[in-house]
Amino acid sequence: MKKFKKIFAVLLTLAMVLGMSMTSFAAELTAKITVNNAGDNAKFKYLQVIKADPTTETGWAFATEQIANNYKTVFTNKTDQQILKEMINGTASASDIASALKNVKDANYSLSTETGSPISVNAAGVYYIEGSEANYNYNPMAAYVSFSEYNTATGIPTSLADTSVEAKRQTSKVEKSSNSTNAVTEIGRTVTYTVESVVPYIPATDTNPKYIVKDTIQGADYVTVAEGDNAGKVAVTLVIGDINTTIYATVENDNSFTVDLSSYLENNIHANKDVVLTYQAVVTDVKVGNTVIVGDGSNDGESKYGSDTDNSYTGYITLTKYASDDNNDELSDNAKLAGAGFKVSKTVDGKTSYATFINNKLTGWVSEEKDGTEVTTGEDGTLKVEGLASGTYTFKEVTAPTGYHINETPTVVELTVSGTVKDVFSATGNMIDSTLSSLPSTGGIGTTIFTIGGCAIMIIAAALFFASRRKATK
Repeated sequence: MKKFKKIFAVLLTLAMVLGMSMTSFAAELTAKITVNNAGDNAKFKYLQVIKADPTTETGWAFATEQIANNYKTVFTNKTDQQILKEMINGTASASDIASALKNVKDANYSLSTETGSPISVNAAGVYYIEGSEANYNYNPMAAYVSFSEYNTATGIPTSLADTSVEAKRQTSKVEKSSNSTNAVTEIGRTVTYTVESVVPYIPATDTNPKYIVKDTIQGADYVTVAEGDNAGKVAVTLVIGDINTTIYATVENDNSFTVDLSSYLENNIHANKDVVLTYQAVVTDVKVGNTVIVGDGSNDGESKYGSDTDNSYTGYITLTKYASDDNNDELSDNAKLAGAGFKVSKTVDGKTSYATFINNKLTGWVSEEKDGTEVTTGEDGTLKVEGLASGTYTFKEVTAPTGYHINETPTVVELTVSGTVKDVFSATGNMIDSTLSSLPSTGGIGTTIFTIGGCAIMIIAAALFFASRRKATK
């Protein structure tokens, strides 16, 4: 800001020349503003906030009435020219000038098209500059462009002087991740989430700076402390440099929590150090969305220092129950059967577990088949179970549809993914049942069978008698 005050001291001298001799400016004047300390990929937009005006006392004026009001909010009870005089004379404080520039930023004016450094401009005055770069935040900047040469006869400026401004940028990396491989999870699973960021550097002109982390989750519930003074709160592990501590955060109604790290901004002791936050949540639905926003708390949802989202997904399996017919290799014309009941299981490391469901959504796993939930095909002959991770699942029929017998061969379904998933994933399977075999009528069998048997014996005996007589005659 010292440089800024010197700049305005020069403005006063220029204003005297402008006021006495300038009636019009030469066309096509150009100057370049170089932004130092900026990244190679940084981009900038600008807005002229102060312009030359020979009709005013100082020879300068705010570019618009709205911009003037942005300054008057800070420099209270002063006219435009009084504010400009203070800036020219160096009596305006650096913090007031910085606050006025912040007001310009917050007004969301339409700025120039985006450009790299150096920035080309075509008029003398003061320019407000915004910078943007991946993983960095730029403080608002102001650059003064002066006249450099004048026509000795007329006193009219003939060229502009190139200038430069020092960028104040802060690392704004925010990355959210979880231990869900390929973004795959399952209902009931405990997931560990990690937020990585960098403590921002805070300019000395910023008063009462804030560094607020807000985390919001959908499709899962935060794991909270079970008992004690912090019961019901989320245990958030914080690591900054050599600091390793736990912060207990209250879960809000929108299933979010907020952590205030503003104390770590003091004196920039931790500036540009890595920040790592970890906590856990239990999956409750087929999709999980977890978003973190790091800001200054001035606007709910405003990510001054960055934001990121981690999404996880579960899979589902659709099983179709068919009636057997003459050609089971082609199932399109087979009847679909309602009322078939199944137990779903998986085997991991030689241990078989059985699924429990509510409304066909997974709720957990038990070790005994009898404790597993029986899920049943609907009127369309299909059964859909949701909330599953990738893996191999076995469907064992435990109840056959009316008129059919249980298929003793379970159906095995592979629920697989290829790379990182972007949405809920699925697999299908089927099972074929046969009708029940016919049974004999009930009741006594009577004497008919004995009569038939006796007649048969008599016929055989007679045949043997006559056969022996023929043999004896020969």
